[in-house]
Order: sequence, then structure tokens, then C-alpha cells
Amino acid sequence: MRRLSASATLPLLVGLAMVLLPTVAGAQSSTAITEDFTEEHVGAAPTSFSTPSGWWSMGTDGVDTKPVLFEDGTRYSAATNTNSLAAQAQAQAQGQNLHQLADTASGLAYYPIAIFNKVPDFTQGTILTRFAIVGGDLDTEAGVVFGYQPDGDFLALRLDADEGRLELYQFTQGQASALNVVQNVPADLARWHDLQLTVAPGGTHVTGSLDGQTYLQADLGSPVSGQVGALAKTDSVDVFDSFTVDPNGE
Repeated sequence: MRRLSASATLPLLVGLAMVLLPTVAGAQSSTAITEDFTEEHVGAAPTSFSTPSGWWSMGTDGVDTKPVLFEDGTRYSAATNTNSLAAQAQAQAQGQNLHQLADTASGLAYYPIAIFNKVPDFTQGTILTRFAIVGGDLDTEAGVVFGYQPDGDFLALRLDADEGRLELYQFTQGQASALNVVQNVPADLARWHDLQLTVAPGGTHVTGSLDGQTYLQADLGSPVSGQVGALAKTDSVDVFDSFTVDPNGE
């Protein structure tokens, strides 16, 4: 798996686990809710998030002992053997790179998702998360899920570090559709990024910001409603340091 130099890479000390927990239904909270993972236990499965897909656990960033939410994408490649010459040849034949192919090919399309248990329904406001993308061969992506439905449909704002893009996608019955993709977004591996999604009152206008800079705007066809959470892609290795949902955020 690709890594930066030892001086730039965030070392990980993690315990690996996967857990399936039920989702929660209810109205949107009226106050901001922040999860900083300080009450979680390193080496265990997260309790503040449920994990319908992926290899999520609590780890550390190797700098201090504070727990972070960790997605171990190396287990994806080991389980599926998708990082192959055949997959690369298929992408080239279709005029795509592996990042694009993994959005559409049924054998590669896989999105680890962790759903925030403390927010049953998000319809407006902000979602702010701090994360670092540590590595990945097929993909180096992380982001937030919103509008997550019981049938697995959702929307996602995600950062693609290799391609330098901020992307807004809609996922319906397992199919990914790009709603807006912004190029030339500074996105270094192995450093902390602050990603913010803002949904304006009315639930249809979406703004995406990275590290305090607004890059993306989009209008949706219907108001946002559903659960929220963290997102990775295929073999991306990601750590999330905090996650805040504020219904009054702008």
C-alpha cells in the first residue's frame, strides 16, 4: 500500500473489528452534537457509530493515545484481490482510471460506511469532520454520508486525495451518480483535513468546504432527510478524529 515518507505519515496503532448495529429513527436534534471519541476504547468496535459496511474499529494516530475512528482499507484488497492487472486493463479499455471504475464496476464498487448513532435525522445545518487519509492503492478517499436511508441509498461529500477533487455523489440502489465534482482541490495524504457539508434551510442547497475554503455548490432535486456518517472507498485507509452535526450551522 502506498505511503508517504516516515516523517509525514500518520502511524496507526489499531485493533480491527466489524460490528452491525441497528439504525435509529427520530426527529433532528435542535442543538449541535459532537463526537470526539474520547469515551471510546482503542482496539474495540465503535459505540457512537454503527457500521453497515467496512472494517471499522477504534485506533490511535500514533502521536497520542486519543482514540480515533479507523477504517482499515487494506482488508478490502486482501478480501477481494481487486488491485490487479486485469482491473487496471479494464479501466484503461473504458477510458477510465481505477478511481472512476470503482464507482461503476460491480466488482470494485464498495463504500465502507459508519453511521452516527446520535443523530437520527439530518435535514439542514452542517456536518463537520476532521480526518486524515493515510493511504490506499485503488483509492485514497474519505468523506461524509448524509441522507442515509434504511434501503442503503445515500448522498456523500468526499475528498479524493490522489485526484485532488471534492465530489458530491448520490447513491441509489447501489449505483453512483456524480452531482458535482470540483477539480484542483488541495488534498495531501497523511495530514488532517476539515471537511464541512452545509445544507441550507429548505434542504436542497448543498455547500462543500475543505479546510475552511468553500469549493462546491449544488442544488438537489428533493430535500435532504436521513442519517449521517463517515465514508471511505474500497481500500482507502482513513482515520476520523471528530464528527460534529449542527442543525443551526451555516
